[in-house]
Amino acid sequence: MEDRLTELETRVAFMDDTINQLNDELVHQQKELETLHRMLHLMHEQMKQMTNPEQSNQGEPPPPHY
Repeated sequence: MEDRLTELETRVAFMDDTINQLNDELVHQQKELETLHRMLHLMHEQMKQMTNPEQSNQGEPPPPHY
């Protein structure tokens, strides 16, 4: 009976360690995902400005050569 209990305690300890490792990896991936999301948003905004340059220059007079 004691061997069985020791085996179960060993398994629980191993599972706890595995869960902690998985949690750490999940936290890391979540941070990376948030960073990528912010980068994508910034790139999207830059693309909108590139396709609509007149919107980004509103209120500015035309260059002198016009």
